[in-house]
Amino acid sequence: MTFEKKFKEIKKELEKRDSKNLRPDLAVQITMDDEDCGGTFYVSNMDGKFEVAPYDYQDNTLYINTTAKVLDDLLNGKLDAPDAIFRGLLTGEGEWEHGLEVLNMPKKPAAKKSAAKKPAAKKPAAKKTAAKKPAAKKTTTKKAAEKKAAAPKKAAEKKAATEKKTATKSAAKKPAAKKTAAKK
Repeated sequence: MTFEKKFKEIKKELEKRDSKNLRPDLAVQITMDDEDCGGTFYVSNMDGKFEVAPYDYQDNTLYINTTAKVLDDLLNGKLDAPDAIFRGLLTGEGEWEHGLEVLNMPKKPAAKKSAAKKPAAKKPAAKKTAAKKPAAKKTTTKKAAEKKAAAPKKAAEKKAATEKKTATKSAAKKPAAKKTAAKK
């Protein structure tokens, strides 16, 4: 595995950790001395800004030298940091408390997922009701079609009735107008 791939794995793991309780002046430089994935990176928490980057950190508070396997075991809880130091698997120079803080950072608490409301299971009665509604719509549609067909007939009848009334009124008014003219 290359250093770039290993660094990405380690960075991803460290970013899953809760860094809010780290010291605000912590800067730990870690060098992995493996042949295939050897390289240096740092973990810092300067002024509350947590950062993991693949560079040397000249002003570090702790320098650690180890292998990628030991680092994985430490981050995954398979190995205890004081035990690794005692056995010589983890060597370094500086303030070991800072290294222990980084290696023992707890994982972030799982984000609470809001419980998505599941749709209520449909009851058989509800399905029957739903089945009746489309039938009612068909009836309504039939009635609407009948009304549309009847509408022109009714409109024609209404128009004829209106014309008849108008003609009757006009006929009734004309004789009255003649009478008025005859009286003068």
